[in-house]
Amino acid sequence: MLFCMALTTKELVALLGEILRVLRPGGLCVYTARNTADPDFGRGIHRGEALYENQGFIIHFFDRAKVEQLAAGFEIVGVDEFEEGTLPRRLFRVTMRSPRRSGA
Repeated sequence: MLFCMALTTKELVALLGEILRVLRPGGLCVYTARNTADPDFGRGIHRGEALYENQGFIIHFFDRAKVEQLAAGFEIVGVDEFEEGTLPRRLFRVTMRSPRRSGA
């Protein structure tokens, strides 16, 4: 859920760049994030981009375009939608693979 914290897209791009740098060739990066189908999307105080503050907590909501944008340099293995909790929260589970070395 780190990715849906109060981070800007620029900060997320930097974070993923560092993950890509340290991940082994062919390694997986898996993250979850609340998506724009979530009941809380668009509610509360808009803090820019797709960031909304509710009860003092800022959430960054993702759509498919955001997932694809953040996957630069990775291969997207899967984007699964799921629900969690009684509200329910609506999330993406994103699985990405770092490039394999040539000849691997």
